[in-house]
Amino acid sequence: MGMAASQARLLSLTSRLHDIELKAQSIESQKIALATQKDELYQNYCDALDATKIQVAFRNDDASVRYVDANFNSLCEYSNSRVKQYALRDTKSGNLIVPEDVYNKAQSYNDKYSFAYAMIGFEENFGWGDEWKQGSEIGIGTALDNYGYDSEGGSGHSLYMTECEQKVYDAHTNDSELTEAFEKIESAEGDNAKREALQSFRDLLYKKYASEIFAQMNIDKDASRDVEAEATENGEEATSQSETLEYPDKSWEDFEREFNYYVRLFEAIEDAGGCQPIEKQYQSGESGTEWFKNMVEAGLITIQVFEGDGADAGWIDTNVATSTNENYLQEVQDETDLKRAEAEYEYELDKINQKDSKYDTDLSKLETERSSITTEMDSLKQVRDDNVERTFGIFS
Repeated sequence: MGMAASQARLLSLTSRLHDIELKAQSIESQKIALATQKDELYQNYCDALDATKIQVAFRNDDASVRYVDANFNSLCEYSNSRVKQYALRDTKSGNLIVPEDVYNKAQSYNDKYSFAYAMIGFEENFGWGDEWKQGSEIGIGTALDNYGYDSEGGSGHSLYMTECEQKVYDAHTNDSELTEAFEKIESAEGDNAKREALQSFRDLLYKKYASEIFAQMNIDKDASRDVEAEATENGEEATSQSETLEYPDKSWEDFEREFNYYVRLFEAIEDAGGCQPIEKQYQSGESGTEWFKNMVEAGLITIQVFEGDGADAGWIDTNVATSTNENYLQEVQDETDLKRAEAEYEYELDKINQKDSKYDTDLSKLETERSSITTEMDSLKQVRDDNVERTFGIFS
């Protein structure tokens, strides 16, 4: 009976020892899984630490500079306080990416000055309609694709500018530089040469007398006609509009910066071969910031900046990696999700460490029990062996 009882106890302890070893293996597997979770948690935290965003500079009232997170609106919408003028070009198509209102106006106007006046509100707000784009015979706005020349480039043209520009030029025919530029239009041979001469003339006209052109644009045209008609009826010569007409409460200083902004934007659209509208959900907000960052990082859009003065001014490609503060773009750490990531890291890490500590405690208990069972098993084996030796010794 003693040997049988010892053997039964030994078998029971052996079974228990196997259970303990199986539990220990399971806990070790769970500890390995915790280590993997800890690595993933740390990587997510590192990603949050490494996250960056692009910012663009704006000028404060005191001339100091502040930086704003870059998205389409903050980079490309007109702003009087943004330090530089930027544009986004679609890398695949080459077209400029613009707001929908800019896209619509660019389809309606084939001239940068007409486009700029339309963008600052003259088309809708000043009552000129289509007439302001035209002169007494032909204009250079939407209605004219060949800039007033016949298909053979002949001299059948008699007007090279809008009515407002014509009035300003007529007031400055004593300006030899301007007159010389005007005469080059007539002497140029062929459509392309005439277009170039016309553009040079108008650029010079706006460079010197933009405020006067604006003043002509700003006149109440119906009142202008009434004054001229009344003078004609009385057989009198109409006095200058500036002396007889009231101007709306707008000044060139109010519009100059914005007007020039849209002139340059139209030049960029022409250089890019056209434009395409951006989807509204990507213009601003969180989705807009994410869209801008993803598109830049993927190389799907190119950032352009307007640089230089005078003849050297123009659009050039730029990016944060190669730009300096002269471009007023910078890449900084994105702290938007950093605090949340840090709190999440500390919370989850504490939970993992607590589980890991519990597993260590459980393993320690199992090891103690295993050691106790092993000791008892060794004792039982010794008793068994002694009994076997004594029993079989009787028959030897």
